[in-house]
Amino acid sequence: MALSIGKLTGLRRLADERGIFCITAMDQRNSLKALVSPANPQGVSPAQMTAIKADLALTLSPHSTAVLLDPQYGAPQAVAAGVLDPHVGLIVTLEGDTPRRVGEGIITQIAEGWSVEKIQRMGGDAVKLLVRYRPDLPEAAEENRAVIQQVSEECRRHDIPFVLETVAYARSGQSKEDFAREKPQLVIETARELSRFCDLYKAEFPDDLSYETDPAVLDQHCRELDQAAAVPWVILSAGADIGPFSRMVEIACRNGASGFLAGRAIWKDFVSIADPAERRRQLESHAVHNLGIITHIAKRDARPWTEHPGVRVPTPSDFSPEWYRSY
Repeated sequence: MALSIGKLTGLRRLADERGIFCITAMDQRNSLKALVSPANPQGVSPAQMTAIKADLALTLSPHSTAVLLDPQYGAPQAVAAGVLDPHVGLIVTLEGDTPRRVGEGIITQIAEGWSVEKIQRMGGDAVKLLVRYRPDLPEAAEENRAVIQQVSEECRRHDIPFVLETVAYARSGQSKEDFAREKPQLVIETARELSRFCDLYKAEFPDDLSYETDPAVLDQHCRELDQAAAVPWVILSAGADIGPFSRMVEIACRNGASGFLAGRAIWKDFVSIADPAERRRQLESHAVHNLGIITHIAKRDARPWTEHPGVRVPTPSDFSPEWYRSY
């Protein structure tokens, strides 16, 4: 089935003219507070959070194809302040910042009072949901799938793209080495189970580069991730340093990814600067440079999202003069 007209419009807003996603994430809440004040994250005020996100939007949105912002401190404030480049797409976060736990499982919670309909109403081009997921924890997996399916249906009803982000995590008591060994299959199987519910899939790099260094294995795991993804996919940074992340972007893009959706790898070293003018100077020089490194790689190596085998872009002939009657 061809993409609906609303989803097509939204996805095009998120990519460049060739269909490559170079998206900067600025929706972090708890992790951003920890970067700003490691000793007292909860002491970071809403005004501080909003000021930092405004600086991120001002300096990085002109160099991005889209930005991802949260509804608490970022999206409406950045729009109201006029700091978003008018030519970039806007993705807005749906989940709250406190998931629910069931045993070892982590269940995503939609932010109270927030919805797909409200994201569309405020002018968002796409909806993003983060899910922490392990296929081998059946109870939690089932609950998370129910949340995902609910969001998928609401995005279909409101005809807005659904960006699904999934993150694997270690089981209680599991060593870093054991988790690194099983992570590739967790990431690949999660994509196989969940990517069919969304329009753009935001995936982790399958391997931990601290433990897996064989280029052939890294390529193979990204190819398997590509085969498992039912829709176009992008790679996330999970707070990696820009050096390792640029390598992940290169490997992922030459094996099927359509770009990146990343945040902390680009700007994490500069958000704790207290002086706003100095913070903006550092972001304008160093963070823009980091973004430029991975943008160059993505534009060179990534597959346009419209060329993913799971996508059929509608043509003008798909729309009769009365198409809107049943829309």
